Formats: sequence, structure tokens, C-alpha cells
Amino acid sequence: MEPVLRTLFVHTPGTRLSLDGSSIKALRDSEPTRRLPLQAIDTLVVLGGVDVSTPLLLHCVEHQRVVAFLSQYGKPRAIVEGSLVGRSELRRQQYAVHADPARRDAMAGAVVRAKIRQMSWALRQLSRSAGAEQSRQLRQTADSLEACSRSVAGLRRQECLGVEGEATRQYFATYGATLRDSPWRGRHKRPTTDPFNALLSWLYGMTRIAVHGAVAVAGLDPGTGFLHGDRASQPSLVLDLMEEFRPTADMLAAKLWNTKSIQEKHFTTGISGAVELTAEGREVLFDRWHQHRLLSVSVRGRSLSVPQAMVPVIQAHAMANALRDGASYEGHVRAVQ
Repeated sequence: MEPVLRTLFVHTPGTRLSLDGSSIKALRDSEPTRRLPLQAIDTLVVLGGVDVSTPLLLHCVEHQRVVAFLSQYGKPRAIVEGSLVGRSELRRQQYAVHADPARRDAMAGAVVRAKIRQMSWALRQLSRSAGAEQSRQLRQTADSLEACSRSVAGLRRQECLGVEGEATRQYFATYGATLRDSPWRGRHKRPTTDPFNALLSWLYGMTRIAVHGAVAVAGLDPGTGFLHGDRASQPSLVLDLMEEFRPTADMLAAKLWNTKSIQEKHFTTGISGAVELTAEGREVLFDRWHQHRLLSVSVRGRSLSVPQAMVPVIQAHAMANALRDGASYEGHVRAVQ
């Protein structure tokens, strides 16, 4: 199995990253120079105020390393990936499925089914550490979602979107039962006006980066999806594949909040009212995210456990194989922990 490499997060404004042989060199004011071998990194993530040299960008592109630029709120602003050489045939298959209404509908249904099954699984897992009444609510919603996942078979894309929206509404209506000491009032974004929603937005942003990297490795076109609409400004396929990984991010958010690894002191409110992670909060989050990626998980259909970081890669290749073979795409199913 391939080694699980590290995502390098650089978020201190004024830092300059450059190429030093086969390593990344980080410079900032009078602080000591830091170096890290590029062979130990699969993704480089930088926030606003961090400068990346052109030679370093080109080296990452040539060696299939993804470089992601984030806003101060954790939203991906740009993704730089490697060469497209050798991917033409797969992408022709991808475009053909996208252009065929029936096949696109089927793929959209598979994406929605995968997401709803993962939401059901996440609520069952979270119910194990909840109180008796909260646990009952979570399991009840999980049962409802499981039935909902089976209802998307044969639906058109727009109908799938409707089912996905209702399932997500049910999910988040119950999700608050998993949280301690949090005045959960549902999912809110653009801007996030409370710490927990800000935490979710950051984790979704990092999940999106991980999935984008997996899509790039598999050779797929990130901008041509099946469930999400076609807009030049969004990587539709990345958003499609990301759907089944959102519940895992939700579980991590609940864990970080309930164990007080992330607390209200790690957030600040900006002039616009948007809640942001502080530098200290980002340090904690990036460290926990890396630990999360290294965690071994069991996936149905695989005899051996795999690191969490490999699951998006496995699924991106599963989607690529389904397109090549004209077969149905199947989302991953996590084994009960």
C-alpha cells in the first residue's frame, strides 16, 4: 500500500515558501528557516498572506502534488494540480455520461444514496456516546435516512436533489443531539455566525481539498459532475464525491467540540459578524485533522483496514472505473466501529 503522506498547512501571514532542492523552505521575518522534504507531502495548503514561489508551484505540479489556497474562513479559493497527460480516454467517458440524461441521472442517484447512507451511519455512531433520549432520536433518524437512501433509485437528477435536501434537513435537525454545551440552531453559512458552524465550514473546506486531490490522482475532470449543476466557478465532480465524506467531517467536529479540543476561545468575531478561527484554533484543528487522516478504518468490501486519508482516493478510482466500464458507482460503506 502507498504511504499516507502529510497535508502541510501554512497559515501564518508573511510566510514565504520556496523550493530548496527537493524540500520546501519556509521563511518568515527573523525566525529560523524551516525545511520539509516534498516526498513527505501529498498536499500543500496555504492561507491568505502566505507567498508561494513559482519554482515550488511548478515542482508540485510536475510531481503530482496538489497546492490549495484557502480564504481566512477556510474556503478553497484555488486548486493547482498536475498534468492532464494520459487522461483523455477516461475524460471522454466522463463527458459522455454527463451528456446522457439517463446515465447522468443514475450517477446523481448513486451520489445521493452514498451521502444519505453515510449520514445514517454517522448518526448511529454518534448515538453511542449520547444520552438515552438523544440516542433514541439519533437512531430513529438514522432508520428514516436508511429508508430514504433506497428511495432515490430511478429518480431524475432534480428529484435526487430534492431527496438529498430533505434528508439533510432531517439529519441536521437531529445532529444537535450529539453536541454538549452548544446552542445548536441548525446549519448556517455565508457567513457563519457561531463557533460550531465555523468549525464545520473549516472541516468541509479541508474535506473538499482532500477529495479534489483524490479526483486529480484518479485522472477525472473536477469540473464535470453529475449531481451538482454546471458552473464555471465550481468543481462539480469534487462537490459530488465530497457529499459522502461530509458526515465523517460532522463526526470529527462533534468529537472536537465535545472533548473541548476546540472551544469558543478558539474563535473570534469579525467586523462583519462572521466568526473566524484564531491562529491558535487553526493550529489545533490542523493537528487533529492530520491525526484524523491517519486513523485506520474498515470499509466494507476490503479485507484490510485503510487510513482515513485513502478512502477518498479509493472512491475516486471507483468512480473512474465505473465510468470506464459503464457500471454503477457505489459509495463506500464504513463498518460499524
